[in-house]
Amino acid sequence: MDKFIEGVNFNSDIARITLHGVVDRQGIAAEVFGALGQHGLNVELISTTSIGRGRADISFAVLEPYVDMACKVIKAMQETFRTKKITVDKNCALITVFGPMLSSTPGIAGTIFARLADHGVNIEMISASLSSVSIIVQREKVTNAVKAIQDEFVK
Repeated sequence: MDKFIEGVNFNSDIARITLHGVVDRQGIAAEVFGALGQHGLNVELISTTSIGRGRADISFAVLEPYVDMACKVIKAMQETFRTKKITVDKNCALITVFGPMLSSTPGIAGTIFARLADHGVNIEMISASLSSVSIIVQREKVTNAVKAIQDEFVK
């Protein structure tokens, strides 16, 4: 891959859990992810969105074989964070694009997202760091999505 991207990894064995309308107060994320960790559950990706009026949505991805256990843990503490609804999508894949130049290259995320759109791939969830962009897509689109990214950056 060229200098901007070192590689693209994917895992098509992912499930996304969303806690809708949790109370938006300090410590909620610590409680949720602390409880999952205490039960030996690893979280692959986290994304939050404030929805206003003191509420937020928290979405996270786990390996699909562990989704039932993660839901059991979350439901046991549902009263603590007063979520309005919990949804699960087992038809997910996680794509991670990585490279040390990602954070210092203007427009690279936009280019990645544009290629996915050009190939009919909808992004379900995004999380980024200094050296990676992680994206959740529907499982049946993962091969097409990875190919679209590689076609753009592999010369």
